[in-house]
Amino acid sequence: MKIVIIEDEAYAARRLENLVSVYNPEFKIVAKLESVHDSIDWFTKNQQPDLIFLDIHLEDDLSLAIFRKVTVTCPIIFTTATDQLAVKAFSTKGIDFLHKPIVQVELNQLLDKITKRGSSLNQTIDAVFFEDLINQK
Repeated sequence: MKIVIIEDEAYAARRLENLVSVYNPEFKIVAKLESVHDSIDWFTKNQQPDLIFLDIHLEDDLSLAIFRKVTVTCPIIFTTATDQLAVKAFSTKGIDFLHKPIVQVELNQLLDKITKRGSSLNQTIDAVFFEDLINQK
């Protein structure tokens, strides 16, 4: 499985990469991206991965801004440390997410779901919908 990690905190990205490796050492992290700008650039030049781990808040914008510029159709697992509103929105819409700090057991459950049954999110994301929810604080 080819995976992209979009996370602006280097420690969190490395930790997630290690957790994924524990789950399955054959999974390959094909890119670790830190910003919306870098992500848009990567997606315009590369094939879609099999899975994306996507932090909500990146250094240059909300990560959801990526979807205004590129179409992403692979499964996405959103990650967030503090955004309770986003977590509530994701829960009600059946969107996969992990609350930081990510723990192995929860990661394993989502990766099992994706590898065995497919993700609940295998469609284009409506970025405006989620940005509206996040900005309603």
